Amino acid sequence: MKTKGFIYAIVSAVLFGSAGIFVKEGYSNNFSPVDLLMLQYIIAGVILFIICLLKYRESLKLNKSLFKKLFIQGAIFNTLMTVFFYTSFKYLNAAEATLLLYTYPSMVAIYSSVFKRVRIGYKKIISIIFAFVGSILVLNLFNIELTYDIYKGIIYGLLSAVFYSAMNIYAEEIVEDVNELVITFYTTLFSLIVLLVFNHNFIFKLPYVDVVSINNALNLALFCEIIPLTLLYAAIKHIGPVNTSIISTLEIPSSAVLGFIFLNEVLKPIQIIGIVIVVMSIIYLKRS
Repeated sequence: MKTKGFIYAIVSAVLFGSAGIFVKEGYSNNFSPVDLLMLQYIIAGVILFIICLLKYRESLKLNKSLFKKLFIQGAIFNTLMTVFFYTSFKYLNAAEATLLLYTYPSMVAIYSSVFKRVRIGYKKIISIIFAFVGSILVLNLFNIELTYDIYKGIIYGLLSAVFYSAMNIYAEEIVEDVNELVITFYTTLFSLIVLLVFNHNFIFKLPYVDVVSINNALNLALFCEIIPLTLLYAAIKHIGPVNTSIISTLEIPSSAVLGFIFLNEVLKPIQIIGIVIVVMSIIYLKRS
């Protein structure tokens, strides 16, 4: 079962890493990345509802306890993680914001060790350190000039990591009781409701959405939300949030490699070394 969990986590990370391919062409000046995210949530929500209605109809009926847990997961943790992550892009470039988000494996490990009394062996600590170092090399971050806006971006980026780690940790409370697809559906639904409250002007933009945005939102819904998020919850069920969060750093080199293949982005030697380090850290984690 643990091997299956590792496979789920790896496939999830690779698919999450493909998001850049679709986001690059998915929005315009009149249709922001957050608008694209909300369109993605609508499409994903409809698809997930149909699947759950056909296969997991009974699981859609939630008792008060499960409803509360899924509401916290979707409306609070997932929404705040997304909002802070997207806000960090106003002040940081994509590489810097992504790196800050992926400080979350260390947060998951610290929380699990301190509050859940989970033993974090030195091998996992080594894996976290190497995954983080490899990520820095992949993102090729050097000589950042610190300004007031940079500091604001760092705060938003770290807050996104805090809520992403909370998502992973809290998921452990849910995955034993609810099917992974049902969790994904309710997480998506509650996030969409909250985003609609704060970005209600999105509704007036829908009639003017072009085919490119719809197509990219559909791809994001399938390959960057429904499948990877469901696999993420399945991985947490099998190998726990600490291991899953470490493997999730594979998203960064996956994004770089896929950008090289599909977007003709250049991979520098230092980035290739970083990719190798991240992959080796995950292999080391699996062997340990």
